[in-house]
Amino acid sequence: MKTIVISNRKGGSAKTTTAVNLASGLAKHGSVLLLDFDTQGHASIGVGCAPDEKLGVHSIFLGKTLSETFIPTVHHNLTLSPALAFFDVYEYADLRGVLKNRFKVEQIAEFFDYCIIDTPPTFDALLKNSLEVGDSVVIPFVPHHLGVVAVGQMLRAVYQSANQLGREIADVFILPVMYNPHIIEHRESLQKVKVSYGEAKLLSPIGVDIKLAKQFESGSPIVLDAARSKGFKDYTQCVSELLERI
Repeated sequence: MKTIVISNRKGGSAKTTTAVNLASGLAKHGSVLLLDFDTQGHASIGVGCAPDEKLGVHSIFLGKTLSETFIPTVHHNLTLSPALAFFDVYEYADLRGVLKNRFKVEQIAEFFDYCIIDTPPTFDALLKNSLEVGDSVVIPFVPHHLGVVAVGQMLRAVYQSANQLGREIADVFILPVMYNPHIIEHRESLQKVKVSYGEAKLLSPIGVDIKLAKQFESGSPIVLDAARSKGFKDYTQCVSELLERI
């Protein structure tokens, strides 16, 4: 099982949009588990479900198993562990290694080809648990100055986590989102990322498409839409690139 963490410490970076579309896109190629680690529960909504107030992925920190939180989604090959609404990570002193332990004890890798984890925009125990099991990290970013700064901050978090855990650094991929090639700042920001972190880390940009915002109303990711919109084409391309690299 390949585990891909979708993360950016900056909000408004299309993190959840990316998570649900990559999960649904990969579900066309194998079985996928989507973990909605962001307590807002937007990834759950994005795949036709809802955050749960009694049992969700965060329940593993309360002694529950991961597998008992699984529910079906809009795609037959995509399983969701929804967010546990109102879970407060700051109420707990030590949550280290919980997700990794659940993966191991429950042999999660035996049941899925891919796991996508949508993380909160914070550097807390939820993100650290995610990075501990991640084979790859996808960092979506809006191409402007603060977006470029956020990429650097997220990369440092990835390296710091690997160093603390004594594990290999996960493969990192940087995904420009809401990209408009006609905007000078977008082009300049993309160039800064290429120069600073290497073109090999970059995935093809996701352009602007209003349907990407509207998909949450229908609870169906744009990669499952029969109408081949720009968002459909861009995220389908993103899935293809990831399959070649992971």
